[in-house]
This record gives sequence, C-alpha cells and structure tokens, in this order.
Amino acid sequence: MNHENQSNNSVFATAPQKHTSGLLSLAAVLLCGITASASNPKVMAEKGFTIAPNVETAIVLRTQPDAACDLHEVGTSDTRSMRFYANGDGYVNVRANAREGIGGRVQLDCSSKGQTVSYPLHLLASSSPTSDMPAPQSKLPLPKGSKIRAALSEAQAQSMTDDQLDTLGYPARPDVLTSPDEYAKWLDRVSRPMTVLPTHLVSTNVTATPASYKSSNWSGLEAHSTTKHKYSAVAGTWNVPPILFGDPSGNPTYSAFWIGLDGDGTKDLVQAGTEQDAQVFIGILFTNYYAWSELLPNQPTEQGVFGVNAGDEIQVEVWIGTGSGAPNPNGGYGSFRIIDWTQSNESVFYVPLSGTYYNGTEAEWIMERPTVGGSLPELSSYFPATMVYATVLQVKGTKWIPCGTAANRNISMYNGKDLLSEALWLGTGSQEISFLWLNFQ
Repeated sequence: MNHENQSNNSVFATAPQKHTSGLLSLAAVLLCGITASASNPKVMAEKGFTIAPNVETAIVLRTQPDAACDLHEVGTSDTRSMRFYANGDGYVNVRANAREGIGGRVQLDCSSKGQTVSYPLHLLASSSPTSDMPAPQSKLPLPKGSKIRAALSEAQAQSMTDDQLDTLGYPARPDVLTSPDEYAKWLDRVSRPMTVLPTHLVSTNVTATPASYKSSNWSGLEAHSTTKHKYSAVAGTWNVPPILFGDPSGNPTYSAFWIGLDGDGTKDLVQAGTEQDAQVFIGILFTNYYAWSELLPNQPTEQGVFGVNAGDEIQVEVWIGTGSGAPNPNGGYGSFRIIDWTQSNESVFYVPLSGTYYNGTEAEWIMERPTVGGSLPELSSYFPATMVYATVLQVKGTKWIPCGTAANRNISMYNGKDLLSEALWLGTGSQEISFLWLNFQ
C-alpha cells in the first residue's frame, strides 16, 4: 500500500519578453506546491476520547471510503504499525483496551485513491469522560444499500418452497425428519429479521494460505480425500474469539479463524472466516476484528466483508455452486454466506472461479497464523475458541457430515519445536472443535 500561489501582476503588465519568465516562475511555484501536497499528507485536527478502563472499547471514525489505515505511535522512532480497513462509506472501527489512567497519543494514517489523510488521536482510559475527552462513537452505521429481510412465521417457513426461500435470500431449509436439530436451529434463525448488507469486498494485506497437516500456520481438522469433487460445501459457527493480551514487545499479532474447501496440496482454496489482530501502543491494546473471504489463487489476499466484534456469534457457509441455489461441485462460483447473529447482519455473495479448477478433495475447520507481507507473524493470543455445527456436505448424499466423522487429519501449529495452537474434539460424530492458544511464536 502506498502511504502515501501568488503571481506578480506588474511583470505581466510591462514587457512581453518577461511574460514567459513569469509563467515559468508561476509554474514552478505551483509545481512545488503540488509536490509538497503529495509528500505531506493532510492532517486533521486531533480528537480526544475517553475509553472505559479494562474493557474493549470501539472507536468508530469517519475516514475515506475503502481506505487502508495504519495506526502507529507519535513522537517516537518506532515505525511499527497496525492496519485497519474502512468500509465503503469510509468508517473504520478501532478497538482499544487499557488500565485506568493509561493514555497517550497515536495517529491513524488513511490512504485511498492516492490520497493520504492523518487522524491524530488522544486517548485516556477513565471511567469519567469529560467535555473535551468524551466517550467515542461506538456503533458502526449500517452501510448504504442495506436491506431488512423480514422474519418468517412458522407457517410461512413450512409452506414456502425451496426455490421461494432461495429467491428471497433465506438459508436452505434442512429436512425436519432426517435433521430435526438442524431444522429447529434453522427455524429459529429465519424467525428473526436480518439486515442484508450490500456486497462490498476490500482487499487486505493478509493472506490465509495453504498448508499441510504438519503445519507452521494451520491448526484444526481436515477431511482429506483423493477423490475429486467429493466435497461441495462446508459450514461452521463460532463466537469471535477475543484477544487476551498483546505481545509485550509491541509486535503485531494475527489470527484467522475459518472454514474452507481444498488448499492442502492443491492450488485452489475457497475459504471464509474472521480475523483477530492486535498490537500494543502506549500501553493500550488495540484490536481489529472483521469477517473475510478468499478464493485462491484468484484473490491473493483476504477480502474484508464487514466488521465484527469480539464475542459475536458468526455462522459461515462456503460452497461451490452456479451463483445461486444448492451446492454444485461443477459450478463456476465460490459461494459465501457470512452471518453475524449478534448484530443481525448477513452477506451472501459469489466469486467466479474464472478458470480455477475446483478439486473438492478437502474440507477444513482452521485457526491460522496468516501470512502478512510474505512472512508469518506472531499468533494472536486468542481466548479459547470453540467452533460448533462444524459440518461438510459430500457430493454423494444430501446430509451434512459432522467434522468428527469426516475429518481424518488433526493439525497442530508449530514454530520449529514450539507448539503455538492446537485443536481438540470429542471424536466420531462430534460437530464441535475446541482451539487452544499456547504461544505467540
């Protein structure tokens, strides 16, 4: 990412031979002004905020649409920074947590379409906001173009055809006889109103990359087969794992919690999940949480979908299809449904495979140390995380298979001999996986 006049009227009024010289002088002045403007980003007036002590506080700021924003300390030679991304309306959500009395100054440098604007911030952790240091705006406005999908009554949910449900954007209805628990969960979900967010993907600097079962970047379960097109869809639900603490040395930390298809020894990888990143500045722990998707090799980095909060209940479904309807391994689209049940937000979208061959030999449920800038960073100290309803759809059959039945690889994350993250589950038939953080690096 790129971090990226006056004239003398008397000169023009006298000798014509000096007219050219005056124009050149004027051009030089204007050019210097343009150069200075390009090299010195615009700096907004400092904003001061009081954040509640010992809890994570959201700080919502209006920047430029789709801006990439780097947070860093001011008045120091430390050049480390933490990346945040503004949505299509220009809002960015920075979260901060500090002990009572801790405070200081940081700055957010936001770049979009070649323009950089800096936003200085003065923060103080206190239980008593003041007029010059008020509590920050904490709620992100709904993006423009959002729509409300109405709740269904039980009678409507039962009487609608599958095509009608799909046309109106409701999740696919499980069979009440073969999957009564899944049906009950589905009925509860569709009986609530839902805000359907407009599709707006933002490229990040983070890449959730392929791995093998002995991994330096993956931990979790994998269903692995040599049969092509064995799997066409994967699903999982979890609460966004809060980050417990930052690296005391001040290094940035990252974690990506996701479900996906392929990627272990294949060129294709279709995945979606949540990102949990953190860094400590001026004694304050800053965190960044967002939902994302990625289709490798077409999209070389994660695509931010919408912001989430620590603790939000997230449901993710990833499948191969034709751009609508049921999973189809011969379809030409990677398909994504991401639901934030806590905030009642949903996004459904389709990304063309564009010539990428879909193998369909693997399904995964993963906590990852994603690649940033071509190297593996430290792993965020995520709170013990649990993924439930972790299932996969095999092409031959219509029933979703529990991860404990389908998975045949248990992956632990190592840095050399140091164990960073591992996954635990209850064996065959289980749809639940627990993930445990053990070390930064």
